[in-house]
Amino acid sequence: LSRALHDSRKKVIPHKMFATRTVPSSSLCCRALSSSSRNRRFHLRREMTTTTMMREQRPRVVRTTQASNDEDASSSSSIKTTSNPALKAAWFASEQFGKAIGGGKSNSSATVLEKQEENVMTTRAETIDSLAKDYEKNYFIGGESEMKAYSSSCVFADPFVSFTGLDRFKQNVGNLGTSLRDVECKVLKTVDNGVGGVIFYWKFSAVVDALPWRPKLAASGNTTHVLDDANKVVKHIEAWDVDPWVVLKKLLVPASKLPENKWELGMLAVSQRDGFGALQAISEPGVKLFAALFVLEKLPGVNLGGFEAFTSLMLVATAVTEFWALLISFGVVKK
Repeated sequence: LSRALHDSRKKVIPHKMFATRTVPSSSLCCRALSSSSRNRRFHLRREMTTTTMMREQRPRVVRTTQASNDEDASSSSSIKTTSNPALKAAWFASEQFGKAIGGGKSNSSATVLEKQEENVMTTRAETIDSLAKDYEKNYFIGGESEMKAYSSSCVFADPFVSFTGLDRFKQNVGNLGTSLRDVECKVLKTVDNGVGGVIFYWKFSAVVDALPWRPKLAASGNTTHVLDDANKVVKHIEAWDVDPWVVLKKLLVPASKLPENKWELGMLAVSQRDGFGALQAISEPGVKLFAALFVLEKLPGVNLGGFEAFTSLMLVATAVTEFWALLISFGVVKK
């Protein structure tokens, strides 16, 4: 009987196969929470994508770690200028030239307001945003921006020289801005190095309209803005990616490849090492000038010292060049 009962139990189908599966309430809660969190993440990603598309296209600020701050602080905020006296002389000459064409205007009226606002505390983010707006207005080319983030005693340095004073900087760039056209400036990226400063990487180009041969001024590099405890810029250190001599040499080349005046023709010939072309560019006014000096030397009581031989030589050279250019224009001879 016991064996028969045992065999009959083996043939019975377990009730578990027909039992309804019971899901714990805690599991249902977890699934509900997981589903809602996925929905929230989906909507959040959609909102972030929409916000990013509508946001103004500005260079992203990259913030480095504290370890890299300590390593780069000394290198990025250190002031290095050239020791070449010729380059320094070229910089001071350009400053005086800017004062001459700019009329020596000063920003004394704006300076009073800037000094009143200098002690106002700002956050680091506000200062970086103010600097970005300065770049949008080409502040270091035309000087059109207010430069509110700067201290009045800020130190300005570039590959040529360094000096102290916001007024002097604004006057220099303001004078330079009056002589430029077709100005293009673009910020490539922005890096916040903490104590090492905020670095803006840029490139710019412009045509110097004040010079008669209208050369193109172009360079790329970066500017380090070192902030103090009040988040004011106390150091403005500019570095170029190219040698300053290369930039200065480009100022001898006209921006236009098709000369539109004698100056452009002469400077283009000089850049191409074409001596005849350079002499041809000055031959017409040169003949008039040296002819007048030659006649002046023959007047009684007039003595030009040792310039008599030089005047005669230049008169002959410019006259021959002008005559030869005339033959070339008629196709009689080839250049």
